[in-house]
Order: sequence, then structure tokens, then C-alpha cells
Amino acid sequence: MTKIIAAAAPDSSSHSTSIPTTGHTGSVNNRLRHRRLGWAVAFFTLALATGTTAFAQAPAGKPPVNKLPAPQLPPKLQPLPPTKVAPARPTAPVAAPPAALPPAPGQTQAAPAAPQGPSIEERAMRGVVIVERAGQMIGLGTALAGDGRVLTALSPLGSGNDIDVRFTDGTVIRAKLGHHDRMWDLALLVPQTGRWPDGLVASTRDPIRQEAVIRSFTAGRGKVAAGPMVLRGRRNLLGADDVNLPNAIELGSRVSPLDLGSPIIDEDGRVVSLLVRGCAPNDGRPCTPVAFGVPINAIRSFLKAVPATAVAPSAWLGIQGVGETGAVAKGVRVQLVSPDSPAAEAKLIAGDASVSDMIVAVDGVPVTTPEALSEAIRTRTVGEKVPLLLFGQGKYRQVTVVLRQAPDPRTAALQTSPAELPTLGDPASGGPVRPKVDLVEGRR
Repeated sequence: MTKIIAAAAPDSSSHSTSIPTTGHTGSVNNRLRHRRLGWAVAFFTLALATGTTAFAQAPAGKPPVNKLPAPQLPPKLQPLPPTKVAPARPTAPVAAPPAALPPAPGQTQAAPAAPQGPSIEERAMRGVVIVERAGQMIGLGTALAGDGRVLTALSPLGSGNDIDVRFTDGTVIRAKLGHHDRMWDLALLVPQTGRWPDGLVASTRDPIRQEAVIRSFTAGRGKVAAGPMVLRGRRNLLGADDVNLPNAIELGSRVSPLDLGSPIIDEDGRVVSLLVRGCAPNDGRPCTPVAFGVPINAIRSFLKAVPATAVAPSAWLGIQGVGETGAVAKGVRVQLVSPDSPAAEAKLIAGDASVSDMIVAVDGVPVTTPEALSEAIRTRTVGEKVPLLLFGQGKYRQVTVVLRQAPDPRTAALQTSPAELPTLGDPASGGPVRPKVDLVEGRR
């Protein structure tokens, strides 16, 4: 190919001998020949610059393509085929799950789903407790809403107190038997410290209705779980001393002896019955021990019969004081602090006005008389931590007292009267009138 191009380019000496130089026509032809010669030289120079290799790669029988070849990249840097090349920055949003795609034009984007709270069963389990003795489970129980006491079955308790109640947060509190009914196998336990805030309330719906969804509870390894419960209907059974139990709820599910005392709840998480033990009569033969459900009206009657003495221990601060209004503060001047009392542990100072403390507020609530201070402490529970705002020796300070039970039981008895039973909902002396609250139902 190189030889062909070279042959087509005559040298300048041949042109000078063959081109006519006379006349106007001769001069024109001479100029045309020189112009063609310049084109040939330029083309030859371009061919040398691009190299003969590019032309030699052209297929045989086809003229060479007048186009510069693409630069050859090293093997590791070779681009992918066009169909597989991903743009460095995508011009469209990356594909996402349907919930994350932007809304179509004209449509509003749905708000993200709010996190779901605990289920009805989970909320109900907060009111179920494990009854123990010496660290061993003996049954279950139901914390009563707004009351803190525990309703359970009597038969698993056996003889002796030494009863502990384990709540769902793992807290274990000593409890005493406050009231019981052998006929219906019911017992009311009174925790000796604290008051559990999450209790259960009673249902007003018929538990035997066809569409009812009934659950009961069981415990294993210290944890409470809910499970389905079948209620067959109502029948008469025998309680202690062969007393007739009318309209007892017959169960269609197996019950472990350790599940006695468990509440039976409906689809709303309300109590429709309580698991206890009785006896099924047999004609001419001894009765058969069975588990059954106490009807809710029998539970109400039992709770209404709770004596005034079946109350939690009264909280005790351990001071004597007098109301005083000073130039700077107004409150209860501490005149005497009982030894080994919560007030003594918090280092409250008693004496005359120059050195003693004045209790100005209990948990942020001002107290200006001994009666107001007594009421503020009475509404608390044993074991509760309560902040006190004090004024003494010209400055304010705050301390925290841990309330305890009074060392003399007669002191606690004087501080409690039947009208102050929280289960009955009666107004406390000198306090605001509260609506009646059923111990189980919690209804106003």
C-alpha cells in the first residue's frame, strides 16, 4: 500500500519537463498540477502520521475507513459492554420496597405506621402475680386495680403465713392473709410494702356467650403466660364443708394445680372469673375434686365482706410537730424525732425554732398543719421514697425519707378506720369526696 501511494506522487523534476509553460492555458494547467501535487503530499504525510498498521487491519476488498481508531486500554481497564455499564451517578431513584417509593403525582404519601403498644394479654399479665412460699411457687393471684391487694385461691396457701408475692417486674414482697372464704376457696393477700399500680378490673359481660374469647394464665420459670380457656357452662358444685356452690363455672380445659388463683379474662382483658378448687358431686359416691371458675358476683360479695383490719400497714415518718408561720416560710415545725425512725435516718432536726427544721412540702405539695402532713404521709405506702422540702437555720434543703411501718401496731390501728378502705371508695376524713370504686371492677 505504501508503494502505491509513493508511485502516485511524481517528483518535481518530471513536472518541470512535462508541463507546458507557454500561454495562458499553460499557466493555468501548471497551477492545477501544483495544487494536485500539494494534495498528494499532504495525504501521504497524513498516512505516515497515522501509521500503516491501522490501514493494514481493514478487511480485504474494502477501502480503508478514514477514522482514527479508539485508543486501546490495558486489559484490566477495559470498559464493560454498553448494556452492563452502570452510570456513576444514577439519574433515577434507586429501586426501594413499595412502602418506601415516593407517592405518584396527585397522591399524598401515607404516614408511617405508629408503633403498636402492648397487646390486651400483655397488659393483663401486668396484673397477674406469682404466689410463693420460701421461693417456691404455690399459685397465682390477681392484683386489684387501684388497691394493691391480691385476690387468689385459698387452698394452695396451706397453713401458715410466710407468703411472698412476685410481681411482673421481679419484685418480691412479703404478704399476709387479710381475708378468706373457705366455701368459695377465695383469699385476699395484703402486701406489706408498696402498692402495685397495674391491677385488673371485672367484666360485666357474660363469659359463657358463644362469641367470647376467654384466656387464663399459667407460670413457668418465674414468668407468666396467657393461654386459651374453654368454659363449658354453669353447674352446682360443692365447696368446703359440702356447702352448695350455685352457678359455678365448669371448665373444659385442663388446669395445673399451680395455676389456681389465676384470673380468667375475656377479650377486653377484664376478669370474668377466678380459678379455684371445689368438688363435683357424684350420686352415692364421694365427690371428685375439680378446678372451676368463681362467678364474678361471688367475688364481689367476698370483697364487700373484707374487714377494716385487712389493710396494708400504714406508712410512718416518726415526728411530732406544730404548725408555724414564720417571716420566710410556713409549714410544720419539727419538735420531736423518734429514734430509729425514717425522719431520724434522714437527719431531720428537732427543737426550738432557732435550730429545728420546718417541713414545708411533701413531694412538692405544701403542708402547713400537722393534719395536712399526716394525710400526706398516710396516703403513701410502706417502703416508698418521699422527698421532703425543709427550711431550717435560714436556708432551704431537700431530703428523701424511706417510709416504714410504725413499730407499735396500735399506732397503725389508730391511723386507719373502715371508712379509709380504698376498696370501698369512701372519702378519707378531711379529704375530697371520691366516687365509689368497686374493688375488682374499678368502675365509677
